[in-house]
Amino acid sequence: MRFSSCVRIVAIWSILIGAASARAQVNASIEKVVKLTPNETIAAVSAWPKQMSTRARMTMLPLEVLSAAGLEQLGVDPLQIERLDALVGMPGPAGPQFGMIVQFAQEFSVEQINPQLLDANGPQTEGNFTFLSDQSGQLAIHQLDPTTVLVGTKIFVKQMVATRQSPGKIGSLLQSVKAQQDLSAIVSVSMLRPLLEGLLDQPLRQLPPPLSQEIATVVQATDFVALGVNLEKAEKITLVVSGEDELGAGRIEKSINSLLQTSQQIFVSEFKNQFQSATPTAAATRQYIDRISADLSGRLTPVRRGKALVLEFDEIQNVGVIGIAAGLLLPAVQSAREAARRMQSSNNLKQLALAMHNFHDAYKAFPATAGLDDNGKPLLSWRVAILPFIEQSALYEKFHLDEPWDSEHNIRLLELMPATYAHPSRPTQPGYTVYQAPVSDHSLLRETEPTRMQQITDGTSNTIMLIETATEKSVPWTKPEDYPINADDPTINLFTNGITQAAFGDGSVRVLSQSIDIAILKALFTRDGGEITPNF
Repeated sequence: MRFSSCVRIVAIWSILIGAASARAQVNASIEKVVKLTPNETIAAVSAWPKQMSTRARMTMLPLEVLSAAGLEQLGVDPLQIERLDALVGMPGPAGPQFGMIVQFAQEFSVEQINPQLLDANGPQTEGNFTFLSDQSGQLAIHQLDPTTVLVGTKIFVKQMVATRQSPGKIGSLLQSVKAQQDLSAIVSVSMLRPLLEGLLDQPLRQLPPPLSQEIATVVQATDFVALGVNLEKAEKITLVVSGEDELGAGRIEKSINSLLQTSQQIFVSEFKNQFQSATPTAAATRQYIDRISADLSGRLTPVRRGKALVLEFDEIQNVGVIGIAAGLLLPAVQSAREAARRMQSSNNLKQLALAMHNFHDAYKAFPATAGLDDNGKPLLSWRVAILPFIEQSALYEKFHLDEPWDSEHNIRLLELMPATYAHPSRPTQPGYTVYQAPVSDHSLLRETEPTRMQQITDGTSNTIMLIETATEKSVPWTKPEDYPINADDPTINLFTNGITQAAFGDGSVRVLSQSIDIAILKALFTRDGGEITPNF
């Protein structure tokens, strides 16, 4: 055998041995993380700092400065960290719990940490657990082995080193994270579901039912969410939303696609509204909006793979195009936000109108705008009277119905205003609302007398029941005060940015423009005027 052939064989063999050794090191690193992840962990973020620092796309970053600053301030060179895993535990009575597994590329001792950061008492021991504390006494630092240090709350770090029979939810998922990722994150939605449902309950009530139902479905059907970032050749971001099974994944897919479609419609509509002129530039801009919207829609639609939905972005590097698009989109984003707020307020009005009809079903009449005592003195608003019909029976029971809104007892309830009475974009002082009834002798809701359906002779679809007023006309929500219709100018204190919304007697909600004909608006404010109200 020739010498050169022997050299090649030895070289190949060395490469194979090196690759096998590297894989063994990676596997050992993963197994260590899995072993140290408490079963109570609900989320994990993993990073490979040393690997990231070698990527060609990181060469323009001040890596030398980062390394020097880490050594000077912390006593740790962040670029010598092979793998960093930050773990978050389930919130409990002792507050938020977290910990970090720091694996160095070479031996590292906690004695290298800047002593100014540590408790001057030195190492502490509790049973078999030895650790250092930071100056605040909030963090524990534990040397696990020559290359691994654990940092976190003492409770959590103790849980990390405790013996466990098998990995928990996050630990099992971490086993599948590929080492060639530069950054990854995993969140267990199934473990967090009760907490998420509680946190989202009130916000979802403010959204239109179709949107709130789709979001609730995603939360209920999702097992976990994972994110991966790879910077090796071209930036690649992978987002995974996994269901418990394929049936759950199907429900998630349907809901996400519905949410994307609705969001796209709102976005396109509001963006195009910024360019309504007949100029060639405006027409071209509208074409661009359609093209970009279609492209983004395709990029944002996840692909179904078994029980998971996967969304991948490749080569996100054209900063120029992104910057131009962002500049163009800024006005549209604001408009889209306002459209979402309008939808939320519309939903509030629909809930109030439905409550009014349920009140009518129960009492055979719509409420008067004010509850009266035996002497005819106004006590509490209609907004209090319909509380049982907007799922606020417990709050309703707290009121002294025979006392005025500002009595010593009732005034304390002002701060408990239901979210349904809070307008999303017309800020008021706490306990105040802009949702009011237009009031006159001929309005649908009257000040002192209930109104029966038969008394709305103009038709419920032609008569305004409730309306949004301007912020400066807001009133305490329990106070029997509403919007008195000005006979000369019924538009006073109604419009913000040229529009307002009104709930009609049939339960529908419509947008009114400030340019509306005064005669039509006056007709819409009466229940029995006999006027003809054309489309407006």
